[in-house]
Amino acid sequence: MIFLVKREVFVLFRIVASCATAIALIFFISSLSGEDLLKNNTEIKNSELLIQQINAELEGGIAQRLAKLGEVPEKNPFRKFYAIELAKEIHDLSGLTEKQRMLFDAYNVRSFETQLKRMMGYTENSDVKSLMDELEVVKRELKNSANLIEKKRQKLVRQRTAYIVLFIVFWIMIYLYYSRGIIFKKSDQD
Repeated sequence: MIFLVKREVFVLFRIVASCATAIALIFFISSLSGEDLLKNNTEIKNSELLIQQINAELEGGIAQRLAKLGEVPEKNPFRKFYAIELAKEIHDLSGLTEKQRMLFDAYNVRSFETQLKRMMGYTENSDVKSLMDELEVVKRELKNSANLIEKKRQKLVRQRTAYIVLFIVFWIMIYLYYSRGIIFKKSDQD
């Protein structure tokens, strides 16, 4: 009875030790390759949320924003107010694209400010047509952003899967290495 308990403890110890060693090897390998596995896992989650936000805006959010604004008024004070509200909505939408650029470390404050100044110029002139053209540009940028984020997410998922498979292989190999003395002892006794 004591021999069985002792043997089970050693088996459990080998499992835990081989798992810890495999984890250490994976983190060392990922560090040598310049990858931070915890950061990559967080990026996968963040990119999924950002893709959902972008797709929600593209599938109906933009139409709802425009529907809330109503029809374009003909009189100038009301038209200018409409243009300001439209520019604000476009600016909010382009914020999603800027989140994507931050994710790819391609964020440029100057280009974002240039876009904002351009839209402010359109609002001063009550140029709704140019604002609508700007909205179409933002829609294309959002579609492009969603595609880029999806590609990056797929790459990170493949990388995570490869590390999981490598972990399992290491775990099995290390477990067999740690337990080889018992395997050879059994074969010698037969």
